[in-house]
Amino acid sequence: MRPATQHSRLPDWPERLAGFFADRQDQPFGWGTQDCVSFASDAAMALTGHDPLAAYRGQYATEDEAAAIICDGDLKRFVAQLMAEFGASECPVVFAQRGDWAMVQIGNQLVTGVVAGEHVAA
Repeated sequence: MRPATQHSRLPDWPERLAGFFADRQDQPFGWGTQDCVSFASDAAMALTGHDPLAAYRGQYATEDEAAAIICDGDLKRFVAQLMAEFGASECPVVFAQRGDWAMVQIGNQLVTGVVAGEHVAA
């Protein structure tokens, strides 16, 4: 998902995205700090200066607390709601660009990631 005009990417977003990936690559998983949604939101914040997860920051630190926030456990619906509130809309996969959010299946789990060229970082 690509931010709309209200949250345009900063002029140096490619460098910011590369720096974000470098800074986060070795950080361990943590609910509310380094989970799939906070990771993607932190990337959006690095690229635009705006936080799509702002309303939920500090409200969860466990899987159960995260599940209580997510729309009835429906991550896809929660992310769509989050991005709509942020002013971004879905785009077909073939149009996804670096820095866009993506939903990917890893094993039996759906996760939110960030397009990093030919791959998705999650």
